[in-house]
Amino acid sequence: MKLYFLIAGQVLCLFSIWVLARRDWVRLTRPALRIDAVVTGYRSTWNEGARSYAPVYHFTSEGAEHEVVEAVYNTVQRPPVGSVVSLTYPVGRPELAQVPRPLMWLTVYALLALMEAMLLAKMMGWLEG
Repeated sequence: MKLYFLIAGQVLCLFSIWVLARRDWVRLTRPALRIDAVVTGYRSTWNEGARSYAPVYHFTSEGAEHEVVEAVYNTVQRPPVGSVVSLTYPVGRPELAQVPRPLMWLTVYALLALMEAMLLAKMMGWLEG
């Protein structure tokens, strides 16, 4: 029975890595452009009884105006409306513009890979307990 949980955990870790890598493949294989965007407002949501906010960025690139919403929500409206923020996106894909956070995404990938390695080690009997 324990083996089924270990296999299910491995499948979940590998699927998560695949989903993230699929999303990031374009970012990793194309040159990145850096542009300045203006915070024009916030998208809000309720999270565990508290309101969370994500800034909405507006910028002009590749002959058109674009608006993207930050993927990371915060409990405060930061940066203020009207602030200029530097975003990056892969050439030809301005809808993928985001604040560069390479350390955060590297940490996410590393934690998923570590969990996968621990599950594999447990399944192979290399970890006791």
